[in-house]
Amino acid sequence: MTEQKAQYQTAMVPLADTMQLGDVLAKSGFFSDSRGAAQAVVKILAGREIGVGPIAAMTGVNIIKGRVTLSANIMAAAIKRDPRYDYRIKRLDDDGCELEFYEGGKAVGTSSFDKADAKQAGLSGDNWTKYPRNMFFARAISNGAKWFCPDIFGGPVYTPDELGAAVDGETGEIIDGETSPPWTPEVVEANQGDAPKPTNGAVKKAWFLKVLDEITYYRATNHVVNTLKQLGYEAFEPDKADAMFAALQAHAKAKADEEAA
Repeated sequence: MTEQKAQYQTAMVPLADTMQLGDVLAKSGFFSDSRGAAQAVVKILAGREIGVGPIAAMTGVNIIKGRVTLSANIMAAAIKRDPRYDYRIKRLDDDGCELEFYEGGKAVGTSSFDKADAKQAGLSGDNWTKYPRNMFFARAISNGAKWFCPDIFGGPVYTPDELGAAVDGETGEIIDGETSPPWTPEVVEANQGDAPKPTNGAVKKAWFLKVLDEITYYRATNHVVNTLKQLGYEAFEPDKADAMFAALQAHAKAKADEEAA
């Protein structure tokens, strides 16, 4: 832990040059979630703030619900690159991950995430079955970044899947980079037509984004789904959206009260 690490410094690049680069990257067609120069430039600038190059930023930086999210690999690289911080893997297997974090060469704490944590958070699906080590590592590094070195990232940092985005469990890249507009009663009404449509994708996705954005207790879509089932809702129902949201709020508050007791 005593070796000197060189800090990566990003050059001050004129905005005009960054815009030109963003236009080239967007037009290349290799980055499906950046269809215009402006979107590409935002990702490049966000990456530049933590010392990430343009190509790495295009693949590892994403804007989800107005928040900057980073792939686990980008977080890990940023921590390793900063001369103040480091981490070491204490455990990484199909049952969980434990990382020890260092500041100034001294251990400051550990961050772990295992099957019990995933179950409590209601996390499941193909990624957790096919790539459990990757998923456990992603959650452990994200939590550790929040707890022990948030100044690298300018505040709390999240991986895309923590905010409900579908990601490739092997690469950490977003599968579908598009997000729905914020949920409003007007959105629900506009998508219902003459009768409620419980399976309407646009309304359903927007509503889940609202839940994840406003009720921080829920960390993933699966967590919301499992809680709804506990509360007696087998599926999302647009005409009961407000009641379902209120039930989720009450459930989250009850759990917080339990933990505080």
